[in-house]
Amino acid sequence: MKSTQVFLTPAAGKALIARALVRRPDVQEALQSASVFVIGGTTNVFAANALLKEVGADPCVSFPAFHRGVALPPGASLQKADQLGDLLIEKGVPRFTPPQDLPEVCAALKAGDVILKGANALHLPTHTAAVLLGNTENGGTVVEASKAVLSRRAKLILPVGVEKRVDTPLPELESLVNDPEASGLRLFMAPGEAFTELDAIRLLFGADAKIIASGAVNGGEGGVYLQISGGNQEEMRELIREVNKEPKVLC
Repeated sequence: MKSTQVFLTPAAGKALIARALVRRPDVQEALQSASVFVIGGTTNVFAANALLKEVGADPCVSFPAFHRGVALPPGASLQKADQLGDLLIEKGVPRFTPPQDLPEVCAALKAGDVILKGANALHLPTHTAAVLLGNTENGGTVVEASKAVLSRRAKLILPVGVEKRVDTPLPELESLVNDPEASGLRLFMAPGEAFTELDAIRLLFGADAKIIASGAVNGGEGGVYLQISGGNQEEMRELIREVNKEPKVLC
């Protein structure tokens, strides 16, 4: 079988995920007849713009004006910016909701509604993802989103790049990180479905993508080499060329 080898930077991966998210049948249905709630985040910057374009609105979301918690390397600081809030699209009509209104917004979501929330850890074999908790008082945004899932059957999708993959099953990592004698951030395995670049390629092209190598320099740090089998090879190469032109997330 013919296969294509491509390289994706983390930013290109986020853009690819966003392109595919808007093609998901459950997201399409929610855009038309229910609600899609996009919680701020670096991957969801791309998702929010793709969804705004899908409903005929001008893409207007940028980082760092659309985020919640952000992972930064030691010694780095985040550029200050007025926050847009989270993006709520109700039956195709978008609006931004103030960050403090997130519990109220989540409390109104129900079956048929879709929540998009980024993640920090991805376990590929089980298609699960977890979020680091910076808010130790109430658990932060992922806990509020999870209430909508567990109480009212809203659907939680976790757009997350394969750069965040971990080897250990997430329940084991939760036990380690959340142990009373441990230090650092907490970890919460979200009750939702991880959606990665591999899922995006499968949805868009009906093709199978395998990670064959990782890493690069000069902006390619965290990137991956993929070998893609099946599907329309030329269309795939063209899309990968497009998303690799996406700017990396700056702060």
